[in-house]
Amino acid sequence: MLSRPGCVVNRLPVLLTRPARGSAEFAEALRGALGEVEIIVNPLIEIVPVAPKELPGPDDALIFTSVSAVEVFATFQAGGGRRAWCVGDRTAAAAASAGFEPRVGNGVAAGLPERIAREQPVPLLLHMHGAHVRVDLAERLTSMGYPCHSVVIYDQPARALTPPLKARLAGGEAMVAPLFSPRSAGLLAAEVKNLGANLRVVALSSAVAQEWPGDAVVAERPDAAAMLDAVRREVG
Repeated sequence: MLSRPGCVVNRLPVLLTRPARGSAEFAEALRGALGEVEIIVNPLIEIVPVAPKELPGPDDALIFTSVSAVEVFATFQAGGGRRAWCVGDRTAAAAASAGFEPRVGNGVAAGLPERIAREQPVPLLLHMHGAHVRVDLAERLTSMGYPCHSVVIYDQPARALTPPLKARLAGGEAMVAPLFSPRSAGLLAAEVKNLGANLRVVALSSAVAQEWPGDAVVAERPDAAAMLDAVRREVG
């Protein structure tokens, strides 16, 4: 999807490749911060709900490492006031809206076990997540003495860049590409391989930047506000 609201001369287009909901939210924030800017939305990952093999009981607590996990879980069961450890502010806000009592992490999934250990966990934790994860939180927490089950509640099939967008990239047009996950970075790298794409990549974290084969600007913090600031500087 292309959006060209009277594009400003010398301002680079922004290519958003995260799932549809996340791209729409970030696009809205970009327009609020930048005004007129071309925003190209081409998700490389689709969110497809999967019936969970296990659902929590009334005394269990949950772990969410994405807004998508919260939104999908809410279609199967209400929060019911249970505790939910969340990777960052955006996920915690979604969990609160879904009826959970959120605990907020520092924006990095790998830091959640230490955050959880600082409180008295409930007898059982359940990490609700997508089919693709980089950190096995359930295994790590269980090894620390906090029983945790890993439950897949959505699939994340890959999607391709559209032919018109590939043609623009192959023509050498410069664009700013914010990347919010290691997987999206790897998928975009595969899509533009051999195109000679001129992309200014802004990565949410060093883990995301490591999956991009070229140079990348890393946001000062792993959150949407820092990504917005970094993209603003790159757009010009």
